[in-house]
Amino acid sequence: MYKPTIILLLILTIVSCEKTTELSITENQFQNKTFSLYAESEKDTMYIEFQDTTCQIYGNLWRGKIPWRISHYENENLLILDYKVIGIKKSIQQDFDCTYFESTSDNFFKMVERKSKWNPESLYGTWINKKHEKQYDYSINDSVQKPPTPLPTEETGIDYQWPPLYEITKDSIKLLSAYSINKSELEINNTSEFLLMDLTNENQSGKEYQWKIEKLTDDLMIVEKKISATSLMKYKTDTLIRKKR
Repeated sequence: MYKPTIILLLILTIVSCEKTTELSITENQFQNKTFSLYAESEKDTMYIEFQDTTCQIYGNLWRGKIPWRISHYENENLLILDYKVIGIKKSIQQDFDCTYFESTSDNFFKMVERKSKWNPESLYGTWINKKHEKQYDYSINDSVQKPPTPLPTEETGIDYQWPPLYEITKDSIKLLSAYSINKSELEINNTSEFLLMDLTNENQSGKEYQWKIEKLTDDLMIVEKKISATSLMKYKTDTLIRKKR
C-alpha cells in the first residue's frame, strides 16, 4: 500500500505536469506562420502573419506591423500584440482559442494555421489584365496592323507599352502603362497569398497597397486589390493572365 505522503507527491506531480502542459504555448509555434482569424464580431475573415518580433494583420482591424510576444501569468498563456492582451489556449483540434480583453467586453476568436497553396515563384513573371486581352499589343512584332502609337507628352526615353502590364519578381513589382513605368518594393507573405506594395496604378490616380491572391494557376491570377484613391480606400477584383515571352 502507498503511504499518504507518496500519494500526495504523485498528485502534485500530476498537477505540475498539467500546468506545464498549459504553459506549452511558445513563440516558435507562431513564428513565420500565417493564421486565419475567425470572430463573431467580424463579418469577414482576417489573417495574421507572425515574423520573429513583429506581425502583420490583414483586414480592417490592427493595421501595419506591430510587435508581438508570448507571455505567461499564473499558468495562463497570453499573446501580446503591441499593447493588446489576448488570452490563448490550444484546442483539441490543434487550433488556438483566443479571448481579447477590452474595457467593456471580452471578444472571442479562433486562430487556424494557413498552409501555402502554391509556390511563390508561380507569382513571378509578366501579367496583363484580362480586360485588355483583346487590345493591340504593341510589344509584339506581328502582322496585325495597329493604330499609330500616341505621342508622349514629353521626352521620356521610354518605349510605348500597351496594354499595361505588371512585372513581378521576388522583391519588386513594376507597372508599365503607355509611356510610364511605376515600380515598388514588394513583400510577399509566408503563404504567398498577400502582396504588399506602394504602387501607382495605371490611371495615375491612386496607389495599390495590397493584393490578396484568390486563385493562381500557370496562366491565370485572380487578385483582390486594396487601392487608395485620394483619401478613400476601396477594393477591386481583377483577373490577370500571364504574358508569354
